[in-house]
Amino acid sequence: MSEHRSFPKPTPRLQDRVQQRREAMRAWLECCRIVDARDKYLCRCCGRKVRKTLTVCPERLEHHHLHGRRVAPERRYDPSAVITVCLECHGGLTRHEIEPIGVLNADGPLHFTQAKPAAG
Repeated sequence: MSEHRSFPKPTPRLQDRVQQRREAMRAWLECCRIVDARDKYLCRCCGRKVRKTLTVCPERLEHHHLHGRRVAPERRYDPSAVITVCLECHGGLTRHEIEPIGVLNADGPLHFTQAKPAAG
């Protein structure tokens, strides 16, 4: 054998990335499970009963990060930074038509307001 190879062979980087993705998915699913139990399958914006479904319907369960995942990556899997919302409210939150006001902690009461249209 040649001396330039190290034995045993190092783990390929692809396997490391796959393992990291699996761990991230497990953490996200655990976060969602905690959030669903806390919010009792009710939209935190409008109070609508939501359900897990693949169909695009108003009562579809969505999860919304109160803090952007890129802004606060350390809170990505933190249940106190994620809320349960219906499909309609999630669209409004994503487009900043609806904005949470006050302290952004999902464990406490949240209040939402219609965003003011941008001047232009």
